[in-house]
Amino acid sequence: MRATRTALATAAALAAAVCSSLLIAPSAVATPAKLADDFNGDGYRDFVMLGGTHGKDGRVTVVYGTSTGPGTRVQTIHQDSPGIPGAVEKDDEWGFAATSADLDRDGYADLVVASPGEDVGDIRDRGGLTVVWGAAKGLGSGTVFHSPIAPVNPGQGDGFGRDVVAGDFDGDGDQDLAAVSGSRAGVVLLKGPFTRAGGRAGWQSLGDGYGYLDASQLTAGRVTADAATDLYILGRDLQGDDDLDLRAYFHRGGSDFTRRAGETRVPDDGGHQMGSGPVTTVGDFDKDGYGDLAIGRGYEQPDRERGYVTVQYGGPVGPNTARKPVKFTQDTAGVPGASEDEDFFGAAVSAGDVNGDGYADLAIGAPGEALSGKRRAGMVTVLLGRAGGLSGSGAKAYSQSTSGVAGAVENDDSFGLNLKLTDYTRDGRADLMVDTNEWLDNPRQGLVHMLKGSASGTTGTGSKAYSVISLKLSYTTLSGPFTH
Repeated sequence: MRATRTALATAAALAAAVCSSLLIAPSAVATPAKLADDFNGDGYRDFVMLGGTHGKDGRVTVVYGTSTGPGTRVQTIHQDSPGIPGAVEKDDEWGFAATSADLDRDGYADLVVASPGEDVGDIRDRGGLTVVWGAAKGLGSGTVFHSPIAPVNPGQGDGFGRDVVAGDFDGDGDQDLAAVSGSRAGVVLLKGPFTRAGGRAGWQSLGDGYGYLDASQLTAGRVTADAATDLYILGRDLQGDDDLDLRAYFHRGGSDFTRRAGETRVPDDGGHQMGSGPVTTVGDFDKDGYGDLAIGRGYEQPDRERGYVTVQYGGPVGPNTARKPVKFTQDTAGVPGASEDEDFFGAAVSAGDVNGDGYADLAIGAPGEALSGKRRAGMVTVLLGRAGGLSGSGAKAYSQSTSGVAGAVENDDSFGLNLKLTDYTRDGRADLMVDTNEWLDNPRQGLVHMLKGSASGTTGTGSKAYSVISLKLSYTTLSGPFTH
């Protein structure tokens, strides 16, 4: 859901992502972390940003949480960091995607960083997942988990880790990982618990029920009413679908997780989508106990349909196909603005409860929106959940002209390239993290804004901005998903 190649890291989210005799039983006194992104166990969510470079490859930046949100303690991690396996090499793509969960049940969340371009021995692009283990002092040493899929072509791997999400997918109480594989498997399930010695409880392919699963993005969440984590796979069955349109394939959490349990067709207009943020998210927008899937289609093409979002509502067994998907554009009644060329409405989406009323709300990025005569200034629209589901009624738009938001509307800031709704302040309301592409210095480096949730919804009052200047970070333009 999802940290792009430069990104804010999502929940979820922010978010959302293996047979061994080395399994070690967890300590009898340890209990799993309450928050999937609390790496030092202090009770506050920590914020992860993907992007930037260290030498020839990528890095990950962690901003540790406080009672008022991400604070001033910053940790930068890369493959030259102490305890992190491997070495910084060109095109490893370390930090291409990320997720987090307490994988060893020790009470501290762990950070999972994907490097799909990693070469291993003579195998090119084998990829891998580096688990950076949490502890009382924060993130420390790491362990690499490689794809269990044997290369089909000699010397060529499966680019393991193009996306990764975490969740209890098999319903056994341990956190698992689901990761995109370039092989016929499409998506591989690595079963937890995991150990620092490289142990894991097994693995399975999710592609056995497809002809050839070509997966691009994963979204984990609670769709059905049971405790297991469900999964949507955005992609195509290259040897099974009758057309080239995308589909959101549904896998229901539990003992039968690897079997496809449903799907939703996603029209593909073949246009261009700005940015590379998360375009799928799950939230219970109508508070009926079932998770709903929102899909952003921020495509643009001359004489074709402009950007939009569709919502497929959920039911007891997954997507409720008896309920027709609902479509939102900037021409929908109540939605601010108007549908125009190159707004890229739907380039990123995220679900969360911004006002604490129990209904999930939906944030939608339109990074191409022109404002005050400035091209691609960018805007984020928040649709409110309610009985019956999302509507344009009460929708609000936010930009750098919103009172309290730092900066100013400028050309090519692309406010809304990526976004995430998560409660970083522990007040029961989701805060909106917004990615931009701003000139802070030369070269263009980016700025991340936090707009807080409140009883009246998202507000610019008391907003924060995280930049290379205020936090001494060293990341480039944030243009990909936050961690799931």
